[in-house]
Amino acid sequence: MPRLVSASSVLLLVLACLVLGSGSASAKPHEEMTQEHATKLAHDCQAETGASDEDVEQLMKHEKAESHEAKCLRACVLKKFEILDDAGKLSKKHTVEMIKAMTEHEEEKAEVVEEVAEHCEAIEVPEDHCDAADTYQNCIYEQLKEHGIDLKH
Repeated sequence: MPRLVSASSVLLLVLACLVLGSGSASAKPHEEMTQEHATKLAHDCQAETGASDEDVEQLMKHEKAESHEAKCLRACVLKKFEILDDAGKLSKKHTVEMIKAMTEHEEEKAEVVEEVAEHCEAIEVPEDHCDAADTYQNCIYEQLKEHGIDLKH
């Protein structure tokens, strides 16, 4: 499987970890990231989206979403973390926090993280929230790669 697919799927797993780690409205989403939290959130979202066990497995194995339900599973994760709002649009503020938590960026690249979030927030996305989540995910990963910012492994 190409590295692009795997790394972009890692982004979604990290997002799942971040969502579950938020705990309360005042907690920082990046304070706690565990596999157990990611699994619980994926299963909560599975019940909400009708995603299959295979879709959850793909998410947890860092594989590309192959079905619409798998994309909806990911959209659910993003919404629970408030990275996607109720209108299916990207939140720059929460995206910046997420990128900082999931990347190996140096302080001098902090401005670039803002630019990545701003760029992806401004792109045109499909009206369908599931497809929008997939489009935003791809944008964020491509922008990070373009700016030389690596994901934590």
